[in-house]
Amino acid sequence: MKQKIIDSHAHPVFGNELLIKAAKISEVKFNLKGFKKDVKRLNIIKTVAVPIHVDFLKINKIIKKLVLENNEFVGVCAVSPLEYKHEELEALENDIKNGIFKAIKLFPGYEFFYPNQKECEPIYELAERNKIPVMFHTGDTWIEGSRVKYSHPLHIDDVAVSFPNIKFILCHLGNPWITDASEVLYKNKNVYADLSGFFLGNASNVSKEYSKMMNKKTMECFYYCNSVDKIMFGTDYPLASHEFYINFIKKLELSKKELNKIFFENAVKIFNIKL
Repeated sequence: MKQKIIDSHAHPVFGNELLIKAAKISEVKFNLKGFKKDVKRLNIIKTVAVPIHVDFLKINKIIKKLVLENNEFVGVCAVSPLEYKHEELEALENDIKNGIFKAIKLFPGYEFFYPNQKECEPIYELAERNKIPVMFHTGDTWIEGSRVKYSHPLHIDDVAVSFPNIKFILCHLGNPWITDASEVLYKNKNVYADLSGFFLGNASNVSKEYSKMMNKKTMECFYYCNSVDKIMFGTDYPLASHEFYINFIKKLELSKKELNKIFFENAVKIFNIKL
């Protein structure tokens, strides 16, 4: 039987100029038709649609529309701890209660805040009330003008301890600080991670040496944590093609049972996905 897959981190914000440029590098057909063709061929049965770090109100509306019109998507909304208005949180909470958004995404390195700042607490309280995860962009921020000191995965330890009833997700496994991310994962039972964002490109333009390095670092995380139970597959689509990323994961030294957890089972549990 073909492996069922959930892509726990993708950016299907079709038409966005930044993502269009990334899709050219990864050689992805970045439109809804091309997306649907790829996921059907590869048995990706659900895709977690994650906002990008611009104009959150607009992006949230785009993702909401995708979720309402396409059964393939699981929605995530974004909030700015430094700029949100009370009525915006109320509107998002209504959509969360209606099952449109299954998680909240925060972007510390792009907005210049630390996850343990007081401004974030109303967002965490909203997540706790509705029993949904909070995702953090951790690690490399890729875009010029961003500041990586805010996106270090060690900062998530603070909020994981302060809010033990919330599931926190380290997007991109904190790369390049994977060792530090591994400690945060191992130490805190309410911290999880996705494996997205390691690559910009595909097999034709990502070096074999870099892929081998990321394979080694990823396996070291699994050895340290002694488990893959809190790890999810993700692509960061369209920064990398689905097929390229699936092949990367399959090359990890894992059993079929472990691969199924990463590709499918863990995301179902963490995002409470209804199949």
